[in-house]
Amino acid sequence: MTRYGIADIGSNTVVLLVYEAYGTSLRNLKYISTPAHLIDDVKDGRMSPEGIRKASDILKGYAAILDGMEIEYRFADVTEPCRIENRDELIAALEESGFKVYPLTGKEEAMCDFSGAKVSFPDLKDGIAFDVGGGSTELIRFENGEALEAMSFHLGCVRLAHLPLDTKECRKELLKARKEYPLLDVQSDTVIGIGGTARAVGLLSEEVYGDRHRISTLNLIDLFERIRTGEETACDALKRVVEPTRAAILLFGMHMILEICAVFEAKEVLISDTGIREGFLFERIRELSEEN
Repeated sequence: MTRYGIADIGSNTVVLLVYEAYGTSLRNLKYISTPAHLIDDVKDGRMSPEGIRKASDILKGYAAILDGMEIEYRFADVTEPCRIENRDELIAALEESGFKVYPLTGKEEAMCDFSGAKVSFPDLKDGIAFDVGGGSTELIRFENGEALEAMSFHLGCVRLAHLPLDTKECRKELLKARKEYPLLDVQSDTVIGIGGTARAVGLLSEEVYGDRHRISTLNLIDLFERIRTGEETACDALKRVVEPTRAAILLFGMHMILEICAVFEAKEVLISDTGIREGFLFERIRELSEEN
């Protein structure tokens, strides 16, 4: 088996994972998540020198960990934070760490999301999948287990945290996506939730309702309202199972998920344990095999 170091650089966190891989079988050897809030370092389409330095320093720290583990293959994906005017400056600073850095477009991010989710749900047939991130939301329409459409729009938990909790922007962006991408204009009883926001909702669901991988839309509405109004049981569960930096913005992500459920008429959300990081790794392994 070969071991790989993967860094996932998002709007809210920078995550390091070390995998041992054999074919499509993965074993997670290490997981480290560092809050970075890089989206807050972007103003007028450019990331500040402080933000670039912060991201680079985190990646250099991760590289030192991989040195200690003698990991040869090191790849980093950059999602929303690289969709800036000074992208080349950010990537050059990140590559000083020794990671090979891949800036992902919104569509590429969505496709990696879906590829990774198939590890958790190998029998996926038809439906809609989503990933509500810190700076963006990805939507994927799939049929017979294959992605037919994938897109991204610039509205995620961190951006939503600067708007009223009941903002109409979520519904507006979702309806716009369905208009611009007709293959998304469907109804789906079940939607697949990918990424950190969805997994946090899954942890809450397990704590309150006893199921981490499946939550009904009705229970999601109930949980949202209980946290929004400060109901003690739900808020205590939030503090126990969700890290503070994510807990602070989770309600905004839940609002987006509820709007997704409403627009696609979903009755339940399935929560994937896997997503962009696994999908990104599969792409890198495929490239290495073609090179050899």
